[in-house]
Amino acid sequence: MRIISPVDQLSEVLPLLNAGATELYGGYVPSGWSDRFSLYASINQRTFDSAQIGSMEELTAILEQVHARDARFSLTLNAPFYTDAQIPALLDYIAEAVSIGVDGLILADLGLLRQIRKLYPQIELHASTLAHLANSEAVAVYVDAGIDRVVLPRHLPVAEMAAIIKRHPGVAFDAFLLIGNCPNTEGLCTFHHSSPDKIWPCEIPYTIEAVEADLSGALQGVIEQQMSWSRSNRRNGCGLCAIPALERGGVFGLKLVGRGASTAMKVKNVLLAAEFDRLALTGLMDDLFQKKAHAAHRDRFGQDCTVNLCYYPEFFNHAF
Repeated sequence: MRIISPVDQLSEVLPLLNAGATELYGGYVPSGWSDRFSLYASINQRTFDSAQIGSMEELTAILEQVHARDARFSLTLNAPFYTDAQIPALLDYIAEAVSIGVDGLILADLGLLRQIRKLYPQIELHASTLAHLANSEAVAVYVDAGIDRVVLPRHLPVAEMAAIIKRHPGVAFDAFLLIGNCPNTEGLCTFHHSSPDKIWPCEIPYTIEAVEADLSGALQGVIEQQMSWSRSNRRNGCGLCAIPALERGGVFGLKLVGRGASTAMKVKNVLLAAEFDRLALTGLMDDLFQKKAHAAHRDRFGQDCTVNLCYYPEFFNHAF
């Protein structure tokens, strides 16, 4: 499977590719965008500078290094939607990005997708997880609009992913693997990730109260589970255990989260993902693979895996 890593600066490109990344993705805010559209959401779902490539010149240099290694780079434009006022500026920005050689665009806005597909038939278009394509019929809508590739939502079990992939043999599908696991359905979440301290809303302790009495008692368990996220470090999210099942299910790429993270963290994540992707190809029995994955998680993140940190909890094993 492809190993897909975020990149935020030119100095990261070669270390990430040398570690085993086969594709890179990142965001860039064009000059003047923030001044013109400060009242709207971010152009690419990141609000801090460290998660953005610094300039068009740096993006151009990144592309040169990526292509020299026969790798690919996709530009992130994954706000759930853009306003009519933003579209002309956005299309100018995309035209410049295409002209310097970006290989793909990661997006969610269906209207923007339709326009880009007509203008740039050669560009690979990815449906971001913000598009919330959680079933095969939703994927079909985006396929009709011209999508080439889909990033599957975080909360889907591998069996559902495999069923969606089977229904769309002409589409490539990516699944998340490391860090950034989230308790919420990202495509429907309206929380703003704008804290300068990078404390995400799902990490803030808060109280949940039932509107009505729940005689069955089932609601209390749901409330406790949601509140437990304030005690979980979602930066340690991990899906290593599921790699063999993802391979069998037809997943094309393993996507690593981490725009805005340090170079060292990105490189460690790529090395770990590449190691276990290779291990999956050896035919190791699933239980032994999972045991190794749990041990690797402890070594990488300094703590045991938990259900909250597990991207694919159907494979979580307390025995490890």
